[in-house]
Amino acid sequence: MKGIDVSSYQGKIDWEKVKPYIDFAIIRCGWGDNLKNQDDIYFERNAKLCKELNIPFGVYLYSEATTLDEARSEVEHTLRLIKDKKLEYPVFLDVESKRQMALRKEDLVEIVNYYCSEMERNGYYVGIYASLDRFKSNLYSKELEKFDKWVAEWNDTFTYKGQAGMWQKSSYEEIAGIKSRVDADVALIDYPMIIRDAKLNHLDDEVCHEVCHMECNNN
Repeated sequence: MKGIDVSSYQGKIDWEKVKPYIDFAIIRCGWGDNLKNQDDIYFERNAKLCKELNIPFGVYLYSEATTLDEARSEVEHTLRLIKDKKLEYPVFLDVESKRQMALRKEDLVEIVNYYCSEMERNGYYVGIYASLDRFKSNLYSKELEKFDKWVAEWNDTFTYKGQAGMWQKSSYEEIAGIKSRVDADVALIDYPMIIRDAKLNHLDDEVCHEVCHMECNNN
């Protein structure tokens, strides 16, 4: 499956033009603490249009947490933004900020593990985004093995040997409907099927709501 990941840096995207070229999208919802001024300004628009056009999507939060309290705020930030979204792809934590790379490895792993575990506890399929080098160094830990990895390796071949579900293969893709360059991604597993079969991301809530709505109308 071929996809892209986008944020406010791509501006207003013409998703109708983009749709023929992709199978999915990963949309930035925000960054850092649970503050409205740190929501991605195009997140709601991007999510709404992908939903209307039946483009499966997931989200990512750019992490800046250096303490567990900040990680807790990032969990709350993510949950606030995705509570009414029906995500057929995972929630990813983007781990690449300079302030995080300055942490002791043990502290960074604890923060990432906390965020991912809390998102799982709330019923979401979660993964970690980082570069190949970071997964081999700062984020190399048995504690994080249980979470899928979205690996940035800008190359023609994928060399990561761990549990990866997504490969970011390029940072310079040109697609009709997007004025700036955009990252190109490849899903290595069938996320929509896995997430639905595992009853994650609250997708069943939508089905239950539709069934209840139909029954109420019939009555």
